[in-house]
Amino acid sequence: MKGKIKIKEIKTLSIGALIISVILLVFTSLEFVFLKILGLHYESLSSLLFFFGVYLVLEIPINLFLKSLLKALVTLNFIKSSKGFIELILNIASTFVLLKVITQFIDTVSISQIGILIFSLITGLIGWLAIQNDSEPPKRGTKEFENFKKRGK
Repeated sequence: MKGKIKIKEIKTLSIGALIISVILLVFTSLEFVFLKILGLHYESLSSLLFFFGVYLVLEIPINLFLKSLLKALVTLNFIKSSKGFIELILNIASTFVLLKVITQFIDTVSISQIGILIFSLITGLIGWLAIQNDSEPPKRGTKEFENFKKRGK
């Protein structure tokens, strides 16, 4: 019986990894087409793949950190919403800075300054629109927060 459970776990893990890989491949392909329109130049396929690998590996944790930071600031009553103008600006700025840094270190890939700016604006806006239906975390001092705090103990 234990052998079957491990096989089921492996199958589940494999299917999950395949689904995530397909989703990442689709988004990366769309980003590639968009960046190519905006002036992406690369010397070889390997340098392009390295560029997108670095971009994905860095973008995901940066975005998760920024979203968590904003939600924490909402919980602590420093800002009213994690879905407002601050989130939009942070999303645009983080994409812009990340692409600038990556293109500085990877000499075989280049994107024009205006291309990076347009890409950052559009992806920032898409990301901002995608989270508009997300729920806000409970604010400190509210009954909802106290109930949430009790569940954590």
